[in-house]
Amino acid sequence: MKMTAILSIAVVLIVMAVLWLNRSAQVSGPLQDAFNTSVPSDAEIAAIHAQHRDQDEKMTHEQIMERALNDLQIKTSAHAGVWKLGDEERWNWDGEKGTLLFTFKDKIVRTRAQLVGSYVYSRRSWLWAWANKSIPEDSKSDAQKVHNHMIKRHVAGFDHEELFIDEQDAWAFASLACYLANAEGAYSGRDGDMRAFFTFHDIEILPRQ
Repeated sequence: MKMTAILSIAVVLIVMAVLWLNRSAQVSGPLQDAFNTSVPSDAEIAAIHAQHRDQDEKMTHEQIMERALNDLQIKTSAHAGVWKLGDEERWNWDGEKGTLLFTFKDKIVRTRAQLVGSYVYSRRSWLWAWANKSIPEDSKSDAQKVHNHMIKRHVAGFDHEELFIDEQDAWAFASLACYLANAEGAYSGRDGDMRAFFTFHDIEILPRQ
């Protein structure tokens, strides 16, 4: 029974990844031929999200965290296969506009993005975006969803603005934000001693001029 439930969840997550990619990857120019699949409706995607939220109510915090990590792995693999996420030449986040840009040799991928938090290696310190007053509210609402979720679940320590953790835990936080916010993916970019973690939505693929 447990294995059947796990397989069912895996199938749903794979379907969600395909639906998200077909729906959200807006392609311009010669890249358009790679995206000729049908586009699901908002109602279809909303139904999958609603099913997940209903199931969450019956799951433990640990089960939700595991599901979020699996969900992100599937989404990341799908993005890597379709538009080569992870092979970008550079990335750039604009906190004021709430956008994350990925630059490739042949294209630009633009997404709407949220900062989840930042990790400092020298301190092994995580700072939640919801606690960073310099970040616009519209650019950290996914992090706030995690904060609200943890308070509701009475998970100790998540009301602290700064946590001393491993990088693996930072990825777990990003995956949970991605899952709770119904984001299309999560990304981590390093800048010196600091690594920023984002969720992203509304993918747009453009040819590079």
